Amino acid sequence: MNVETAPRPSETPESGATLSDLRPMDAVAALYNDGNPALAGEILSSLSETIFDRPEPPLAGPLQQLMAGLSYRILKRTTVRNGTTYRNRVLEHSGHPYAQALLASSTAETQVLVEGGDPMNGPYMMLLPAACKNAILWDKLFLGSVQGKDVKLRFLWETKATHSEAKKRLAPGRTVRLKALAAGTGLSMILAYDRLVRDGAEGVVAEITDRDPANTAKTNRLLAKLAPARGWKIGPDGISARTEDIFVAPAGESPCDVVTTIGILEYLQGATCDTTERRHGLPEPQEPLTIRQLAEKVAATTTPTASLIANTFRPHRSVRLLELFGKQFDYRHPANLHEVWAKEGFRPARTVGSALVYDVIVYEKS
Repeated sequence: MNVETAPRPSETPESGATLSDLRPMDAVAALYNDGNPALAGEILSSLSETIFDRPEPPLAGPLQQLMAGLSYRILKRTTVRNGTTYRNRVLEHSGHPYAQALLASSTAETQVLVEGGDPMNGPYMMLLPAACKNAILWDKLFLGSVQGKDVKLRFLWETKATHSEAKKRLAPGRTVRLKALAAGTGLSMILAYDRLVRDGAEGVVAEITDRDPANTAKTNRLLAKLAPARGWKIGPDGISARTEDIFVAPAGESPCDVVTTIGILEYLQGATCDTTERRHGLPEPQEPLTIRQLAEKVAATTTPTASLIANTFRPHRSVRLLELFGKQFDYRHPANLHEVWAKEGFRPARTVGSALVYDVIVYEKS
């Protein structure tokens, strides 16, 4: 088998591994598994430098978009569905964690989602110069795809916007509260908090929540192993992570100054320009929990001058590949998103960045 394309499992890197040795999924493992805090710190520092101190990476070009269409046609012809799982010899041959996430879901409840576990952190690691250099063909096909590049840019814009919105609120003696809703492992919030600490900021409280206890357990493990070297405060006066139902506002929760809802709105009905079901002529049963319910919760748990960071999800042809594997999305252009948040008193303040699939927009409460 060709060495360039041969799959290699991403396991916990050995204690002697360095940043220059890692492929993208190795970097994910180094961050969230036990041990090797020095390597995890190097990864975080490299990501921070790329996001805050280097030019933004480019969008996928016309040739890559053309190749994405070709990939879709190949996979459409070679994919077989079996209940809630899929078989595809091409993807199975790759042995790549991202391919495994496409082919199977952990439970029937989440079969329509691209779950926020380790494989979904993979595109972020393509921001690491070392990991990108070490990426083999399968890494580039999955993590550097058209949507993979958009996910990477969305992550970068979210991180910079969170940092910027927090920094402009900092004042002596004031506490600034940040929250990332349904954030998976919350890496963007961690990077924003870390940069604020390195800027010398005091009084910053950051909370990461997700519905999956496995994700928040990984986040807390990462926070614990990096805190001593990076000067983080862990807990209610610093940065923390917990499992949360995003539609339930806990009693006594302090209102937040900055909230991010990146990567979750595309799974919620309401105020859409299109949906997967409409595109494919599928039944579209009404769901009890919608984007409007989430917007109401965000409005109720934020300060009168809070900022919200949210993303659109454009019905771009590159997303068809995910729909091919049973993923279902609710699509919105900026106007659809503005409509949702306007009802809760949020107005669009600025667009942080626009890509092929995503726009990242900052809203201000007024």
